[in-house]
Amino acid sequence: QSLLKTQAAVQRTSFHPLCAQILQVLLKEGLIRGYNVEGNKITILLKHYQGAPVIRQVRVVSKPSRDIWLLPHELKFRTRHNTGLWVMQTPAGICSHRDCIEMGVGGKVIFAFNNGYQHWC
Repeated sequence: QSLLKTQAAVQRTSFHPLCAQILQVLLKEGLIRGYNVEGNKITILLKHYQGAPVIRQVRVVSKPSRDIWLLPHELKFRTRHNTGLWVMQTPAGICSHRDCIEMGVGGKVIFAFNNGYQHWC
């Protein structure tokens, strides 16, 4: 979280395959400018708009003690007024909630980006 909510233009973190998949979703949705894998490090190019970071809020939704699983119809109902992005773990891999609705699959909600104060319970 602290890597993505900053005024810096570039951040570095250690490599993990799950991180690379999440960054690919963020790149596709336009929340980061890009990323580069160099050995066991990932360099993330953060995006800013009018001097402020594009990623305003990052929340971890599913935790080890409480996983949040949504079926496709629940996902469509919960995101009908959502302007942010949910990163989902599905049988098809890591994807955005919009892709899940398109494919008609559900999954575990991992992160919520820029979607205000939407609560789960």
